[in-house]
Amino acid sequence: MLTTGQKQYFETFGFLVLRQLFTPEEVDTIRRESDEILLENRQGKPFPGEKRQAMIPFFERSPLLTQFIEDDRIYMLGEDLLGPDFILNATEGNLHVADTAWHGGGPEPEPVPHIKIAFYLEPNTKETGALRVIPGSHKPEFRKRLQPLTEQYSDSTVMPFGVSGADLPSLAIESQPGDVIIFPESLWHASFGGPPGRSQHAINFMANPVTDKQTDYIRGLYESWNYSLHPPEQIVNSDSPRLRQMVAKLVALGFGPPKATPMFV
Repeated sequence: MLTTGQKQYFETFGFLVLRQLFTPEEVDTIRRESDEILLENRQGKPFPGEKRQAMIPFFERSPLLTQFIEDDRIYMLGEDLLGPDFILNATEGNLHVADTAWHGGGPEPEPVPHIKIAFYLEPNTKETGALRVIPGSHKPEFRKRLQPLTEQYSDSTVMPFGVSGADLPSLAIESQPGDVIIFPESLWHASFGGPPGRSQHAINFMANPVTDKQTDYIRGLYESWNYSLHPPEQIVNSDSPRLRQMVAKLVALGFGPPKATPMFV
């Protein structure tokens, strides 16, 4: 359970780092299971390192990884930051290549709060692909000023603030395997440097929509997405009441399972 100070930190700066939330043995399990899933997705071929390999859903493909979704250390992050009856938006597995340009939320407030709980399975420094964030940029009034950065996502030479993406004032969250970083996608974030094949796996939660506006919002997201907000059958039919509860609202709304998982994007 998060402390009051941790909740205030997250609310103010838009992210939270929990050091060594998982033991080395648990990290080994996550790494082994993740490697097997990604290798199978590549049909046994080596990772070519040319395009990002991305999979949604991901954790649900392994019974051992599925257990982490409902683990108290992860589950309570959803309750503490989003409230009861939060939704499992998606789990994802990624092997990255090259830089990830700055991206974040749009200028308007998002009706439904959400969090990404990210796992990195290699040591990350500022120079080797550590997640970089602009603290406080999850706030709509700050996000509006950062919208010119969207141009860098398609053209890294664009410098709307007179500096490259790598030189933009930010915080590089250096981490070790076992650390967990929590942030909303609306927080402006990026990654620079690092070798091809570096991992970023994540569990994504969304607050329970309780108003018509919030329900219409996630319904619109569902209709525009092929994977997120599509409850996997492994969770819908799980023996675990906690897991089934995470997708109960999605099932009640008639949301169907994910479509075919992409290999590279």
